[in-house]
Amino acid sequence: MNIKEAYKYWSLQYDTNINKTRDLEAISLRACLSNYTFDRCLEIGCGTGKNTAWLITKCDSVLAIDVSDDMLSIAKQKVTDKKVSFLNADITSNWDFTDEKFDLVV
Repeated sequence: MNIKEAYKYWSLQYDTNINKTRDLEAISLRACLSNYTFDRCLEIGCGTGKNTAWLITKCDSVLAIDVSDDMLSIAKQKVTDKKVSFLNADITSNWDFTDEKFDLVV
């Protein structure tokens, strides 16, 4: 099974299964960045938008990327704020998906 196939199946339970690493990441992100605001954010591996919803409270705009169409589909349903753009992108390939500059990359 390749990565995209694995995330297709994982996307169905990603937000509901017990995942201490995923949950710790969200806690750490909020703790480290809660006192700051940003103009442009690049969120790498946005998954189902678990952090995207919080990032839009701290950033003027967010480009949220993920390699999984299935994860992005769920994220787009959860986060409909116009400050977010979702994009399917593979960070292991050439980074030609944007030429914008970001002051926060997560």
